[in-house]
Amino acid sequence: MMTVTKIYDRGMRSPVEITGTLIGHGSSRRDGSPAWADVEVYRLDGGGFLVHRIGMSLVFHRADTTCATRDGRQRGDPAGVSDLPDDAEPCRVCAPPWPEDLPDGEAVIRFEFPRHAFDGCDSPEQVAEKLTVIRHRDKTRSVQFSQPVNDCLEECARNDPAFAKFLPGPVRFGG
Repeated sequence: MMTVTKIYDRGMRSPVEITGTLIGHGSSRRDGSPAWADVEVYRLDGGGFLVHRIGMSLVFHRADTTCATRDGRQRGDPAGVSDLPDDAEPCRVCAPPWPEDLPDGEAVIRFEFPRHAFDGCDSPEQVAEKLTVIRHRDKTRSVQFSQPVNDCLEECARNDPAFAKFLPGPVRFGG
C-alpha cells in the first residue's frame, strides 16, 4: 500500500514528500518541557529507509535576543505573532513580551520553528547507525541510545524483525 506523507518546513520551497510507511517513532516530549526531539523511520516504497529527525520547540525570543545556538547564531528565526502556536512560551532568559502585548506585524520576535533533518538509508543497520552514532566535533564517535531512539527502534522491530538486533544492548556495526 502506497502512502505519501508530506512534511512542511518553513525553510523549504516545497514540502518533502515521503512515499512509504512509517515503521518507527520516538519522542522526548514531556509535560512541562517547551522543547523536545522526535525521530521517525519510514520504509520507502522504492526500497530502503528514511530517517527523519525533528527538533521541536515552543519557545520564542525577543527580536534582539542575545540567546545563541552552540555555533553562536541568534536563537530562532524572525517571526510575527501570527506565526506562534497557541501554546508558545516566552524564553526565560531574554524574556520577550507575551504575544498579546506585541504589535501585529512581521518579525517582532524570533521563534524556534521545527528543524528537520533527513537521512536515506539502505538497510536497518544504516538506520540504527544514523540514530545511535554521535559524531563529535573532535572527529571521535560514540554510540548513544536515547529514550526516543530506543522507542523508535523497538517500534521498527515490531514492524520489521530485521531491526531486533539493533535494540539496546551490545551494539555491533559493520560486522
